[in-house]
Amino acid sequence: MAFPLLWGLAQRERPYRLLYLALLIWNFIGCYWLMLTALSAPNLQEAILSLAAGAAAILANPLLMLLPFFIWRQLRKAVEKVKKVPHSTSSSVLLFIPLWGLFEALHFRWELTWSWLNLGFAWSEWSYWRNMVGIFGVVGLSVWSLMGAALLHMRLLTAFVLWGFGSPALSFLLHFPTETAPPRHVYAIQPDIDPYAKFAEFPPSEQVQRLLSLLPHSPPQGALIVLPETAIPTSVSIDAWEREPFLIPFKEYVQRHKVNLLIGIVGYKYFPPGSALSPSAYPSPEGGGYETYNAALLLRPDTVQLHIKSRLVPFVERVPYLEVFTFLRKWQIDLGGGFGNFGKPSRQEALSLYPDELPLTVAICYESIFMHDLRKRLPNRPALIAIITNDGWWKKSSGYWQHLTYGQLTADALGTPAVRSANTGVSALLSSSGARITDLGYHRIGRIEGILSPQKPATLYYRWGEIGWIGVSTFALIVWWIRWYRSLRFSPLSEK
Repeated sequence: MAFPLLWGLAQRERPYRLLYLALLIWNFIGCYWLMLTALSAPNLQEAILSLAAGAAAILANPLLMLLPFFIWRQLRKAVEKVKKVPHSTSSSVLLFIPLWGLFEALHFRWELTWSWLNLGFAWSEWSYWRNMVGIFGVVGLSVWSLMGAALLHMRLLTAFVLWGFGSPALSFLLHFPTETAPPRHVYAIQPDIDPYAKFAEFPPSEQVQRLLSLLPHSPPQGALIVLPETAIPTSVSIDAWEREPFLIPFKEYVQRHKVNLLIGIVGYKYFPPGSALSPSAYPSPEGGGYETYNAALLLRPDTVQLHIKSRLVPFVERVPYLEVFTFLRKWQIDLGGGFGNFGKPSRQEALSLYPDELPLTVAICYESIFMHDLRKRLPNRPALIAIITNDGWWKKSSGYWQHLTYGQLTADALGTPAVRSANTGVSALLSSSGARITDLGYHRIGRIEGILSPQKPATLYYRWGEIGWIGVSTFALIVWWIRWYRSLRFSPLSEK
């Protein structure tokens, strides 16, 4: 899609209106499901607000995506001034590649991020090409795609075929033998509770009973059982969790069977009067206050560990840069998922499983696409990834399926097996190459089980990080410079 847009930039003096329209269509096709929260609104007013909120996100993101096109256009004009003649559109497309890579890398890292449409994610269901994410990461996969499109645009067909089909073949040769740990029995629970009824109509006690009924009757000792995001539908104290009535039966189950149980919660922490409160905390009239978190508890026979979600959906789970723009506290939109200004952790680390302290890196919903964050939390030894989510906010749309396949891409990028528990589906066990070993379809109640062999991350992306996209971008710049220099040297103006 990018190169027809580039062609429009090259041919038109005022391209941005049509360019924005093209990017808007792309965003709508990829993220139309953001507006589907309106279908379950309790009244017409709420439906209109939900529809407008989803539309606002789809309308705003194309404006950000215009930035690399604008910078590319300015650079192209500067090159034309040096050369004194129009810059070749054929080679100028190469100049765009590093700009887009930089845009994606930065868009992934700030708090206003909406990186759902990174070009690299388009390969999440194409296993032959998806495998390259283990070399480049998802941003590198994007710039690799643009490089191939540039070669095709310049009519270098042989180079295009070698780049488009030879590179993935080479990537299979760059998977190295790696260290593994003893296989782990793993379960993923899928209760299929309507997320809108979850916090309003469906009694919490009945939800907990459904979850308990889905737990395996005789799991092997040390097994890992994963329940979805916000499995417990009421707020849970992260300081006094042992007194929470809905958690007690799960703790008793864990102690009885000597297993590990990961369960999603909405946690809160109380701050006594006189405590310093963060911008996301809610003050109490009598002093002090409390802060809420989208979190997960790992219940072990001997202890409990906590993971707090750090990648929060902008304006839905947290207002971006709330510490600076405190006046935006009330600017929130409802696109599904948790709602409010959740707190963020100061740091995140992998949890560890009973009894051998096997590392478990947890990703709650949106976190699962941020593979550069997960890479930092994965220790350099055999480990597993657990993805918990509640994807039913957008009904049976492409949204839940995209999220599943993006998780597959993350497992492939890091070379680590993963277990995915989704409230309404699709729950799955994923191999270290991102393949679905087994899964449970959308809108079904049940559990899946299997054996995962914890694996030490051994991909080049895990070792080198973002150097993949930087390398491809540098290569594109070198090819562009050579072509530009040759055209400058041998142009009619240089002969005069």
